[in-house]
Amino acid sequence: MKFGKSILSPSYTRPPAFKNIEAGEKFYSFACINCNQTISVEFDSLIQQGYSWQDAFGEKLADKIKEFYRIGVVGKSQDGGYPSMILVECGNCKTDYLVYAGVEEVSNSVYVVTMQGITEILEMPEIRQEVRGN
Repeated sequence: MKFGKSILSPSYTRPPAFKNIEAGEKFYSFACINCNQTISVEFDSLIQQGYSWQDAFGEKLADKIKEFYRIGVVGKSQDGGYPSMILVECGNCKTDYLVYAGVEEVSNSVYVVTMQGITEILEMPEIRQEVRGN
């Protein structure tokens, strides 16, 4: 996997983008850096992928992603939640993005999602379909 430009980089102080106990947006949207098309990521996809993304990407790729996003040995996101990674593709120009969020289960089935990274992927090996978010 070869990383390109980042739209969003990890932060220890970024506020959550989603709390499933509050009414609000169900999607996080950003503009493609190549064609400005709006790309949306469903928060539920990030929550579901939270505990299994490393298996879906495989050990070698997961290690490379953790190093790139500076995820420490305890395996926590910068916000204190568990890291979740999915790939999304721009529907217009087909640019791939790695989307990283911290997912914290603050109470039984109550989730807080903090967006931590959005990075263009320039080269990507074959990966399993379940890491795709769209």
